[in-house]
Amino acid sequence: MEDAIVTLESTYVSVARVLTTEGNEALDNTRAGHYEHLAGKFGLEDYAKELAFLPDFTEESNTTIGYGSSNVTDPRLSTDRQECLIATLKTHEHIMIASGNALPLPAYGVVCDTDTQGHVPIKQRSRRVPLRYLGKLYELLRALLRAGLIVFLNSPWASSIVIVMQKNGQDIRLCIDCKMVNAITAIMEYAMPLVDDLLTDLECYLWFCSLDAASDFWAIMMTLRARKVSAFVCALGHFEWLRMPFGLNNAPMIYQHMIDNALWGFVQPKGGWLKYSEMMRLAEA
Repeated sequence: MEDAIVTLESTYVSVARVLTTEGNEALDNTRAGHYEHLAGKFGLEDYAKELAFLPDFTEESNTTIGYGSSNVTDPRLSTDRQECLIATLKTHEHIMIASGNALPLPAYGVVCDTDTQGHVPIKQRSRRVPLRYLGKLYELLRALLRAGLIVFLNSPWASSIVIVMQKNGQDIRLCIDCKMVNAITAIMEYAMPLVDDLLTDLECYLWFCSLDAASDFWAIMMTLRARKVSAFVCALGHFEWLRMPFGLNNAPMIYQHMIDNALWGFVQPKGGWLKYSEMMRLAEA
């Protein structure tokens, strides 16, 4: 890992020196060799079907999780209930994060594979990154390398990146242009839940809860073939993913399949278990 960080740092210094020497900063908005979405009225969701967005990533920190916030020590709860809640939170503290996003533990029994149906490798060229964004790109890639999410490689596959400005006009979001790879990928057949159906199922319940997993796709490991196909290239190097990235066609289905398996036995099927068992008997007949 340290060798990869050193390689990334030396590449960053070299590229920054070249861009500075060429006076690239003054020509950022006139060069056709780089792609940049400027901040405007559009949000990240407007590009959801075009680009693979990387979530904001924070490196591992030693921040202590506190239990004195208002949503824990609620004055409306009795002292016994508050202590019970704190004890439960402390029991599961090892799966919590202090702030931001963190790398989840790898999931077992599931992998991400990508079938390109025998298509020849697609290798896009590296797009020019404006000098004013190069430092932020370096920081993000360094965090991904340290976390073991990506590694340097030399693959026949390569997707290019796009820099998207966030609404504050200062921060950037790194996106991978997976359109060409997704166009040749065999689609996984798996029924995804519909929001309308979920809302209909919940309308008869008075109490329910929702869970939000931090950087959930990154819990799934990649096969060797998928690692090669999902590779991306930028001014600072050629990288492959060790965990499932956002933006691949089959990523939502793979993750949903894993969640359905994990929650099997806890989620009530439509019509109840008796009706479900009858449907299974008819299907097997």
